[in-house]
Amino acid sequence: MGRTVKYSRRAGVALLLPAALLAACGGSSGGSTASPGAAAPATQASIAAEVPAAIKAAAPIQIATDASYAPNEFVDLNGNVVGWDIDLAKDVCKVLGVACTINNVTFSDIIPALLETPSKYQMSFSSYSPTPAREAKGIDFVTYYQAGEAWLVKVGGATISTAADMCGHTVAVEAGTTEEADAWGYMGKQPGGAALKGDYTDHCTAAGKQDITVAPFDTQTEANAALLSGRADFGWADQPVADYQVKLESGKLKIGGTACSVYPYGVAIVKTLGLDQAVEDAIKYLIDNNFYTPILTQWGVQDGAITSAAVGVNDNNSVGATCVPAY
Repeated sequence: MGRTVKYSRRAGVALLLPAALLAACGGSSGGSTASPGAAAPATQASIAAEVPAAIKAAAPIQIATDASYAPNEFVDLNGNVVGWDIDLAKDVCKVLGVACTINNVTFSDIIPALLETPSKYQMSFSSYSPTPAREAKGIDFVTYYQAGEAWLVKVGGATISTAADMCGHTVAVEAGTTEEADAWGYMGKQPGGAALKGDYTDHCTAAGKQDITVAPFDTQTEANAALLSGRADFGWADQPVADYQVKLESGKLKIGGTACSVYPYGVAIVKTLGLDQAVEDAIKYLIDNNFYTPILTQWGVQDGAITSAAVGVNDNNSVGATCVPAY
């Protein structure tokens, strides 16, 4: 479903290059944007003209990401920030004709930093789910993908097929994500345990079961480690992230149940900056001109691809069944 809050994490991990050279970012990591032999996108004058003059004058555009969410965004063995979200961000910058810096930031710190005056970052590619609460704070989300939530389990360990199976178990999540909010929301609570305002049900106790023990971690990497070490019974993350962990930990982890709560991912942009239209048109251009699909295919996440007709601002609508009742 995407991170909810989708890190001053690792100081010094940033990529700063002119827009024309951004394709080279990632070094020898294999995180290049396009498939071998594919042409890189060029600046599109009509779209570049939509970038506000103040943004161009203050370039590079500062992009925030939490690089602990492989394969979407993560730090490779060479210390490079890579992933399909990162490749897409670089291509958007090329189309806009503006240099960009990619900053590795703790996820829960991103939106507060976007809302600083002046903004510390102008936008974020970090697997965000658009939500009305975030939008009300002054953030817009330009749709570029869709993903559901998926449970991770240890092979031979406890099993899960629905949210009800979390009751009485410890669930490892990244702090600030949709998964953390949904685990608490299933119990009629806010993250941390305070009761939600209104008449909400604790679906665990209502079924005569023990509550969920929600175990939040600053990074998805730490949440994955908690599951593998036995400190948690289940992990819960976005589907592409969960699928990637199953591949990395072959024979140790598997997906529990089926993905649910499929929602759009959106590029988080400071509403007042006037960048929405330019980013929306850049993403549409990449989709329509065959730069988008090769990125997703390279990383094995093409199942969440969207058409250019689905690119828009603040699409909060789910596709199919949700993981937990509304809260």
